[in-house]
Amino acid sequence: MTWRSLCLLAAALLVLPCGLAERSRAEHESPPHANAAVHPLLDELHSEDLGERVAAAKALRELGPVAWPAIPALTEALADPSVAVRKSAAGALGGIGPAAEDAVPTLTRVLSDPHPHVRAWSAMALFEIGAGARPAAPALLEMLEQDPNLRSRSWAASALPRIAAAPELAVPALMRASTTDESEEVRAAAVLSLEKYGLEAGRRGAVDALIAALSDPHWKVRGNAACALPEMGNSAQRALSPLAASLRDDAPYVRGCAVRALGELGTMARDHSHEVAPLLEDEDEHVRRQAEIAFERLRRNRH
Repeated sequence: MTWRSLCLLAAALLVLPCGLAERSRAEHESPPHANAAVHPLLDELHSEDLGERVAAAKALRELGPVAWPAIPALTEALADPSVAVRKSAAGALGGIGPAAEDAVPTLTRVLSDPHPHVRAWSAMALFEIGAGARPAAPALLEMLEQDPNLRSRSWAASALPRIAAAPELAVPALMRASTTDESEEVRAAAVLSLEKYGLEAGRRGAVDALIAALSDPHWKVRGNAACALPEMGNSAQRALSPLAASLRDDAPYVRGCAVRALGELGTMARDHSHEVAPLLEDEDEHVRRQAEIAFERLRRNRH
């Protein structure tokens, strides 16, 4: 695992359950045992016993894409009287992935469920379904700005680029969340999503929000902002001085992201090589490694 991957893992908002890879029914043909596994679980999903219904939904999530025959039953279970069943059904639909696109309208309605866990798992399911969940964008935008539950807002922020929500709507909302949300988890997620929008975010003024995020009280947000800036294109030039200041941040994650960003900005940042040089002796091994790469890039760009 790369240093960047480790840092992103350290900055993760939640421990993600399995099944986040993009999948489709066509790409994942059911193995011979699939129906033998799914159909008994469908019976349990309709059981009068609450524990059996919850266990069945959780098991269907574990099966992943091969559980696609359960999509109608899981969609129906989103209206179960039990919070635990509704939450687990949403999780199972997310575990199935893109093939669960038919459940998107119901999952979108469930974003208004009275229970915060159900809302959060429904937003996560839309994230896992991906581009097929694009019609849920308006509801996710409303969730990002109004839901009182931070996990719901975090998943809404993470889902917007994943479902390809229109940047003209998503980027301004993510910019607001990155600087004004009361939760560092939501702010960190919003910054990561701005990074995924890349040049589209840069063209819509996201650099200013990312510069502000470089001064956030929490290291996750500051580091994510530093790592996001190179994706903004030429508009990132006005962030060079704040990025250079982040090289002296107390948090290794922030220093590492800042020095990596300056290296990735290349010619644009070539005059900052002297500020990168001290990190060649940083106390953190990963920061030193990123500084070596960045310093060499900047040195080449000076000639």
